Amino acid sequence: MSRQSLSVPARRLLATVLAGVALGPAAGQAAARLDALSMSLEELTAVRILATPKFAEDAEHSPSSVSILTAAEIRSFGWRTLADVLRSLQGFNITEDHTYAYGGVRGVSAPGDYRQRFQVLIDGMSVNENVYASAPVDSTFPLDLELVERIEVIRGPSASVYGGDSMFGVVNVVTRSLQGGEASLAAGSGRHLEGRVARGGQTDAGLAYTLSASGFRAHGQGMVFPDIAAAGYDGRARELRGETGGRLFARLRSSDWRATLVHSERDRIVPTGSYETEFNDPAHRERDDYTLAEFAADQAADAHTTLHQRVYVGSYRYRGNFPYAAPSYHLNRDDAEGRWWGVEGRLVSRALAGQRWTLGFEYRDNQRQYQKNADLGNRCYDTSLALQPGACLDSGASSRIASLYAQDEISLGRQTLLTAGLRFDHRSSGGGQLSPRLGLVHETERAGIFKLLYATAFRDPSAYERFYTAPTFTYGNPAVRAERMRSLEAAWERRIGSGRLSASAYLFRLYDMIAPDAGGVVHNTRPLTGRGLELEFEQRWAERFSLRGGYTLQLPSGEGGRPDNAPRQMFKANLAAELGAGLQGGLEAQHITRRLAASGTQAVGAYTLVNLNLRYQPPGRRWALSLGLYNLLDRRFSDPVAEDVTIAGPRWSVPQAGRTALLRGSLRF
Repeated sequence: MSRQSLSVPARRLLATVLAGVALGPAAGQAAARLDALSMSLEELTAVRILATPKFAEDAEHSPSSVSILTAAEIRSFGWRTLADVLRSLQGFNITEDHTYAYGGVRGVSAPGDYRQRFQVLIDGMSVNENVYASAPVDSTFPLDLELVERIEVIRGPSASVYGGDSMFGVVNVVTRSLQGGEASLAAGSGRHLEGRVARGGQTDAGLAYTLSASGFRAHGQGMVFPDIAAAGYDGRARELRGETGGRLFARLRSSDWRATLVHSERDRIVPTGSYETEFNDPAHRERDDYTLAEFAADQAADAHTTLHQRVYVGSYRYRGNFPYAAPSYHLNRDDAEGRWWGVEGRLVSRALAGQRWTLGFEYRDNQRQYQKNADLGNRCYDTSLALQPGACLDSGASSRIASLYAQDEISLGRQTLLTAGLRFDHRSSGGGQLSPRLGLVHETERAGIFKLLYATAFRDPSAYERFYTAPTFTYGNPAVRAERMRSLEAAWERRIGSGRLSASAYLFRLYDMIAPDAGGVVHNTRPLTGRGLELEFEQRWAERFSLRGGYTLQLPSGEGGRPDNAPRQMFKANLAAELGAGLQGGLEAQHITRRLAASGTQAVGAYTLVNLNLRYQPPGRRWALSLGLYNLLDRRFSDPVAEDVTIAGPRWSVPQAGRTALLRGSLRF
């Protein structure tokens, strides 16, 4: 039975029972008390239970700010990538350089920074690879959004249970189960074509299975680059964002175990002339391959205690071909390969009244963190363009990390919940790191829910930041230290009639932030202080219309003042409507204020984006059509990028795409 088909009393009972199971008897009574407040019917149905494995609590009792986006919203707004999803949320800033999209959070979004400082999970399985430590959010993300049930965004430092790479939170993508077959075809701007076929159900042995395969191909678009044109060259890039790729998802599940396999490939043309390569040369291509696999099992030790176990393996491969004209036309090749495996176990118990405690360990072996750069096979042009024997870079590294963590969620009476967590990570290359987390949630009958969270977090330098160097691009620094952060966050949530209002204020101090200096060498910078405010309002009317809008204020300050690509203000709104006769509409608007670039010496103007998605599914039919129009008003704007040199000179920003369209048809069978 789906959650949508439950009656209102049944849903109220389910929410109360789940909260009681997750948090203990006293917390269950507190949840029931909260449920009895004056709320709309829509809100009564939405006591949001998180699927994120190490935060087994409902969103309203999480000590940090939480956003949950559903499959219905993905369909309503026609979101194509995880970047589209995050772009709609308060505090997130997405930047594109036509090779990758980068996700920044709360004013920390340095252009070209591969490491976004938040973990991305698929059903609790980390997607962050082990060479650049990046988490893909664009078309390199290894899962089709059509397979997504919901996306949980848990803000705030989460290193106490997830370790490094979770300084600003966790994004957990929860997949859905299929019953029967599905197929879809899509075509759009830039001669974009994609298709997917999937099947799900149960085997004769009673095992649930899901299998999905998809592929995409885009010829790309033309776009004028003003910096190239101003230097007297033909500034029109062709086949921009031209790419091919595919994804595979397979899962087999019983009542107490599951096995998951995820694989993806993407090969993109990059004719932008970055890194002084030949402008508009389709030989400049960059390819990313991901493979992730996990086997997980749950065992009940007794009526109150459960043992969760998993073993996982992953691999990532990158290959970049960079065309150069001097001293004669040749390709420089970048290669990176990462392989890792790990094991984790955690014990979750509710044996103590009013408490839910977790004890866990994790061991991860980054057995391969390989990087290579070479010209003309295995040779290297030095800074004087003399050809030297041997590769420019041939670096093999490995690392290991062992972790212990504990967390206790304690109900302090009927209306207050205390969460205390601590994790110790021992890294083979960086010693030990303690990460505490302390959260308090207090609910009132009239004023709403108040939250307070104090936490610390860290991130180790990646293999790329420590070891990558090339004659014309010096970046690595083996002596660079880990980043550390202390954070304090206060949040408030309140239902107002059939709506919901939330506010979150934060203060953090980021020490030893890792960034390249003016000479291109990565090093630890002076502390960065971040302050900000996030406001969000949700409203539903007559089960036909929904509005989510918000405002973000970001005030980061660090070495040299305000950092690059940190908009002071962001305004975002999403309106969905049931228009009748099977027609749905989704309209979203985003306004991003002015941003700095080139170490604060340049500025990139503000912009406003409006996207429109129309979806038609006749009642009782198994097929649907949708039309997405992105940048509907065809606004011209640019994004800051990592400081670069092209044939035209220094570059600090690139223009972004104008109006594009995507038509999709889907069928269930």
